[in-house]
Amino acid sequence: MKLKELESHLSHVENFSNAKEYLEQYMTTPHLAARMIYTAQTQYDDIENHLLIDLGIGTGMLSIASCLLNADHIFGFDCDIDALNLCQSNIKEFELESNIDLIQADLRRIRLPVDLHRIIADTVIMNPPFGTKPFSSSTENQDELCLTGIDMHFLQYARQLARHSIYSLHKTSTRDHIYKKAKDWNMNMDVLAVLQFDIPKLEKKRSNRKTSTASNAPLKSIEVDFIRFEIKDNTND
Repeated sequence: MKLKELESHLSHVENFSNAKEYLEQYMTTPHLAARMIYTAQTQYDDIENHLLIDLGIGTGMLSIASCLLNADHIFGFDCDIDALNLCQSNIKEFELESNIDLIQADLRRIRLPVDLHRIIADTVIMNPPFGTKPFSSSTENQDELCLTGIDMHFLQYARQLARHSIYSLHKTSTRDHIYKKAKDWNMNMDVLAVLQFDIPKLEKKRSNRKTSTASNAPLKSIEVDFIRFEIKDNTND
């Protein structure tokens, strides 16, 4: 499948109608997702016929892209039941029910080392929360925990769940910190591209502390690194 064809298919993935800002539910665009997964396959052969894990699967964009490029099977994790329901709807629309299994799990609350060793993937794909926007831990809604540093928490889990490689997006401004962590965790790190990530301004709803995005919501653009991490060894310490 050609890159433009892949992106065209992904344009039919349904976006969040009631995104939750505290979970940083910003959908990976078809443009970015197509380039991430197409690069992972055509340059590194990390998708086709491989078992994948998608951490923070959200709408299912990255997983659906991987299936369209012939991933063997995917386990998708997300903490939010609404996101999983939307993801399931998208999976059904693409007739991929037998290719993707969904698991509800909150990585903020699972203790390391990860207790999911029975699910080990060849490749982990993810667009984790950027983790640079703090939220008050005193909120009435205990789900709205501070996300500061959660991107590194996702990466630490991914390291334990991947046999070979991890593909992820991270804010370019955090690159030096991520390089240090990758070295500490015995991983090679290659920045494959610097991309523009458009984040919609979410409108807050005071009654239930949720947020929503409209199709005409204003956007702000940030620079993100598209990174490939290579696991030097698969000893999960």
